[in-house]
Order: sequence, then structure tokens, then C-alpha cells
Amino acid sequence: MTIRPSTPNRKKADVSVRLAEAPSWLPKGLARALAGGSPYRFAFSKAERIVMRRQKWLPPSQWAERYRMVRMSSLPGLWQNVFTPYLVGVMDAARFPGVEVVILCKTPQTGGSEAALNVLAQMIDLSPGPAMVVFPDEITAKENAKDRILPMLQDSRHLRGYLSGAVDDASSIRINLKHMPIYLGWSGSVSRLGNKPIRILVLDELDKYQNPRKEATSESLAEKRTISWKERKFIFKLSTPTTEDGPVWTAYTEEAHARFEYHVICPCCGAAQLMRFDQIRWPEGERDPEKVLAGRLAVYQCEHCGGQWSDADRDRAVRKGFWVEKASGLELFAHLHQHRPVKIGFHLPAWNSYFVSLSEVAHAFLKWKKTTRLEDLKNFMNQYKAEPWKEVRAERQEDGLLALCDMRPRGVVPAPLSGVPRVAALVAGVDTQAKYFRYVIRAFAPGDTEESWLIQCGTAPTFESLSQTLWRNVYRDAEGNEYRVSACVIDAMGAPGRTKQVYAWCAQQGGRAMPFKGEQKMATPVSYSPIEFFPDAKGSKIKIPGGVLLRRVDTTFFKGDLAEKLSVTPGDPGTFWLHANTVQQGIGEMGGILADYAKEMCAEVFNPEKLIWENPHQRPNHFWDCEVMALVCAWELGIRNWEPPEPEPAHTE
Repeated sequence: MTIRPSTPNRKKADVSVRLAEAPSWLPKGLARALAGGSPYRFAFSKAERIVMRRQKWLPPSQWAERYRMVRMSSLPGLWQNVFTPYLVGVMDAARFPGVEVVILCKTPQTGGSEAALNVLAQMIDLSPGPAMVVFPDEITAKENAKDRILPMLQDSRHLRGYLSGAVDDASSIRINLKHMPIYLGWSGSVSRLGNKPIRILVLDELDKYQNPRKEATSESLAEKRTISWKERKFIFKLSTPTTEDGPVWTAYTEEAHARFEYHVICPCCGAAQLMRFDQIRWPEGERDPEKVLAGRLAVYQCEHCGGQWSDADRDRAVRKGFWVEKASGLELFAHLHQHRPVKIGFHLPAWNSYFVSLSEVAHAFLKWKKTTRLEDLKNFMNQYKAEPWKEVRAERQEDGLLALCDMRPRGVVPAPLSGVPRVAALVAGVDTQAKYFRYVIRAFAPGDTEESWLIQCGTAPTFESLSQTLWRNVYRDAEGNEYRVSACVIDAMGAPGRTKQVYAWCAQQGGRAMPFKGEQKMATPVSYSPIEFFPDAKGSKIKIPGGVLLRRVDTTFFKGDLAEKLSVTPGDPGTFWLHANTVQQGIGEMGGILADYAKEMCAEVFNPEKLIWENPHQRPNHFWDCEVMALVCAWELGIRNWEPPEPEPAHTE
């Protein structure tokens, strides 16, 4: 058989075929026409020519630099690997033979979603098959179809030819290309996730997915769509992590057969290293997160030579970097060649990103240290470290709590050190019960370390005995110096019918007693509600003499603060000291006078999903509440803003 192109001046590229002997499978009419050796001319259609054209293989990172256009970006235009060099390995490993699943545990502003779209675009061009991109919700899915995926196809000179041009083929939930469909899905929708065979699956922001009721998770529903493709399937999972049992962290730590971390090259000494948060530095003593951010004060210190990198130096270090497998220590592609893993995972914290300043990372950390809010801790862990947030402070044990005891007897205030007073004020927190009060009296040091000492805790049966304990009793240190309680915060909602009594008692204390109402989630730690009238079921308006100012308190904030203080190692700045746990006749024979206190301080735990504190076993927690109110009292007095006293100069004769 001889095949040759026809004359070049024809409008279509024809092909001439001459057969020495017609094969048996040819139609009879065509066989007779060719039997005499006459040439037979025909032309391939445009689609046939596209299919038969031999395309040059390009890995996704190179394909993207040639053909991928980006619209929604601070750097619009043709994709450039120079700004996200760490994504080169992620994208190219996704198309390595044998790799079926890529897991990217990332932070925002690292380019992860664009990397997934780059891989999808390369597969549309070079390895097509039914595709689905899944987002957390329907609105996000439709917006991404309109704002990212369709523009990606329309703007690329290599991809726009696959668009059919039909209006119905480019909707917000399905894009029909000439050779493959792209479906848009969202979590929680069984109909979108459960009835299509899919070869290419992208699960974006996996940890934000909502799972359908009475069904498997959205993740597993989507993955089941790829089963029929066996080894030819490809799944890209990416998300910012949330908790330890969240989908992306579980996939990265438990499913991945190989886990990779990005190592950079120091621009000063040339040493390779894994960037860690502990190496980010800012001026010693500077604790204001806004000053660090505004002044771009943070740098990265090389662990080998001690050289300090600016953001620009960091970017140079990252551009020379490479991925290393955690267990084998091999470079990315060396490990892939040697071990042939099917599922691979990548961990990508924010400080590798060109788009995230080192000072922004430091700002997030210092903000948490300043506010001690659990939400700020979660933000720092998830959004910057790319690690799950685990509430370790809720896992308190009684023995560990009693390790905070010092040698002072109950009721004794810590004495000055080297002549310098340690105590700024004594405050109290009072929990109101139906027939009694629980209280704690705590001494606070001045300054932002907020070191404090439990003076005593106990029960007061009446308002009179409570007044005696708080206002008339005098507390002394070992040198005989006298101290009195400056103020207290008392629960006004602790028992039915007690609110009116608490308001009346507070009104008589000359501003020293502050009524309290706890709420789980508020915009500010404390807000204030003037109360002019006693509560009355019948609606009668009986005026409170002088009125009271109710403190509405974010208990999630202050309980998180308390848990943070309890985790400080004894002797470190900010220690939450207890007095000695001695045994007294009739009090705590089974474990010292603080036995009940320790049990109640361990009653509540933090629920990381609901972001609230809970008492799962409904144990007594009165002293825990008292300590929370003591912290509120110290907050109201502003003790952390008081200047510590200066040591007196030594007198010389």
C-alpha cells in the first residue's frame, strides 16, 4: 500500500492510496475500484486530524508556562513558575506514572488551587477524560466555574479549540468540551456527586465540605465515581487543615504512601534546610503584632550560618528549593522512581509563599499571644503553619494541676522578693448557688505576665459571710504586710430567684462588686449593660438604688485564657500558682484541702468543632467558674497594664 498527499493546491489536504492487493475487509465496491491499481483519494476531517496529530508531551509545570493564562490573580497573565516554585514539583509529580492521588495540605495564598487547575488543564489537552471539580458549596462551585474554569479554557490558545461554541455547553454546573465533560459539584449534594463516572477528580478546600445526611461523606461519594477507571484515574485533594481528624490532615498523615516537605537553600551559606516557624525572628521584647507587621520587622534566621533573610532573601531561598520525602530523605522524583507510591502528600506552610510576608506570620502568632483567644490560635495553626489545631489545654489532669502548688499555707499572700512587692491586688470570683456561694481569692502581680497566686477558695453560706470573707478579713504575707480584696465579680444568673438578691448586694458594695452574666460567643471579651430595675416576673419596675452595671462576658475567651495559664510550667513567667495542698481535719482528708478544687478545675473541656467549652460529664465546676470570674475582675481593674514596682536602690552609709 502506498499513501501520499495529493497536490498541495487543493483546499483540503487529500490523501492518495494505491493498493497492490485489496484486503478482504474492504467493501466490495472499493475493492473493485482499487483492484486495477487506480489511486483512491479521500480527506481527513478536522477532528480526525486533531486526534491523529502527535502532540508533544509536556509536564504540567512547563505546559502551564506556555499555555495557561490567569485572570483572577495579583499577577494576571501567563502563568509563571518563578512566583510559586514549590508548586512545580507538586504539579509534575501529579502526572508521574503510577501516581493516582495527590494530597496538598496547604495554607491560603500559596497557589494550591491554581496548581490543581494547571494539572486539570494539562490533562484536558494531553490526557482527556470525564472530570469533576468539587467545592464546599453550590455558590462557590458556580462562581469558580464562571470566574476561573471557563476563563482558563477561553484564554488559552491551546484549550479554547476544545470549546464547542454552543451556549448550552458552557453552564455554571457543566462544561461540555468537544472531547470530554467537566462537571462542577459541591459537598452535601448526593445528586451532583453520586451518578457520574469520573476519571479526573479535584476536591478543593476539602475540610470545608458539608456531608449529606444518611449518606457517606462527600469526599467518599465523589471518590467512588472514579472506581471504574481503575489505574487511569487521578484525584487531587487540597485544603487548609482544620483539626487532627479533618479530611486533608487524615489523608496526608494516614493515606499518603509518601509525604514530602519543601527544603530551601540559604542565600548566605548555600545550606539546604526545612523552614520552620521557630526560626522566624523579630526584635527582642517587641510584642505588639501591629508594629511587627507595619514595620516589616520579622526575618528568617538560617539554622546553619545564622544569616537573617528578608522577604526577598526568603524568596530567593525558596526558588532554589526542592521537595524531600520525610521517611526516606530522598528528593521528590528520586523517591518516586525508587518507591513508586500511588498516593503522595505535600505539606505547604505559609512562610514558603512569595505572597505572605514573614512579618505577617509573626503578626498572626503575636496576635494570639496578645489576645489568648482560641480563634486566634486556630487561625495561626491552620492558616499559617498548615497544621491542625488541637486543644491540648482541655486535657487537664488533677495531679498536673496540683503541681502548681507552692509552699504558702491557705490564706497567706506571697511576700516581697528582695524588698520588691510582688502583689498588685487581691481579687475574687464568686459563683452563686441556690443556698450558698463558692468563691476564690487570687492575688495578681502587676504587668502583662499576669503571674497570680491562689490565696484561698471555699464556701460562704450567706451574703453576710461572703462580705466578711471579701471585705472585712485581712490577709497577710510572711512579713506581716496586710492586704484586702480590692474587688470581686459575682455570678448574677447562677440560680433561680438569686439575680435580684445579687443585684441588691452589689448595689450596696460601693462599686467593689460587679455582677456577671456569661455568654459563649461575643464580639468583645466584655460588654456592659446598665441595670436600673430589679427583675420581676410580674413586670413591676422596682428601681435598684444607684443601679448596677452588668458585665456580659465572653466565657469562651476567658476560659481559654484560664486554660492557657494553667498550662504554664511552674516557675515560668505567668505561673498560675496555688497555695499548699495540706491536709486539715475535716477538710479534704482524701487528697488535701485542694482536692475538690482540683476536680472542679478539670470538669470542663473545649469542643474544637463547636468552639465552646463543655462539661461533658456534668461534674461540679464551681471553682472553675470562680477562677474565670477572678480573671474577669483582674481584666476590669486593668492589672496587666500596671507598671511593676522598681527595686529600691541600695542605701550606702
